[in-house]
Amino acid sequence: KRKEEPFEILPNTDEFWFADPLLFEDNGKIWLFVEAYNYATHKGELGVFDVIDKTPQNFRIIIATPTHMSYPFVYKYNGEYYMIPETGAAKEIVLYKATSFPEVWKRERVLLSGEVYRDTTVISNQDGTFTLLTYRQVGTNSFTVKYYVEKFILDMNTMKIIRVDEYRDKKKINRPAGSLFSVDGEIYRVAQKCSRAYGESIFVYKTSKNFDFIKDKKVAELTGQSIVLSDGRKPILLHTYSQAGGIEVIDYRCSL
Repeated sequence: KRKEEPFEILPNTDEFWFADPLLFEDNGKIWLFVEAYNYATHKGELGVFDVIDKTPQNFRIIIATPTHMSYPFVYKYNGEYYMIPETGAAKEIVLYKATSFPEVWKRERVLLSGEVYRDTTVISNQDGTFTLLTYRQVGTNSFTVKYYVEKFILDMNTMKIIRVDEYRDKKKINRPAGSLFSVDGEIYRVAQKCSRAYGESIFVYKTSKNFDFIKDKKVAELTGQSIVLSDGRKPILLHTYSQAGGIEVIDYRCSL
């Protein structure tokens, strides 16, 4: 967005506040999938808006489980719709399939279990497979916790994944923050900078289909001070970025 063009605020409801906005475009239509944090149960559920005339409308909850969910990443394969949300609280990476898109989803398969994985992002490959970029958390103590960016290949025919690369993110600047995008033939990925605080800012890296986290070049940083909200405020933290159909969305935190 141009710096002088403000982001319109999507208001929370009495039941939910929204996070992890991820746009999905198909056949000329756009949907906004979100984490909907339930005030009553203190956990995230998954919801969707129809985007009509660039405005999110008709919110509804689509998936709720006993544990926290977030980051509802949707993709399409062979005419069917799939989703890999964050289910780190359950120590799983789970594949969902839509039985009536976009409202009704079934739990298709557990791809991986036993560890905490955050913000799995799906990238389509030319050979029909998919690359998954995910953020593995080892430990919970803030002084000893370690984070790894991990790359898997997902074969949709077998619905199995194979780990092909791992990179320890010592500086905490590579947690996935949204889908990849391209400009003038170049590929870019967005990542959260969490060096000092969760969602401190968003880094934009120029990358390639190989996703070499050592060679990827940072080309921009999106901070709260670099954007303006429609009510004139500037965020102090940013967390997720997504774009589709000429629309950009972020989530943010402002001072109270």
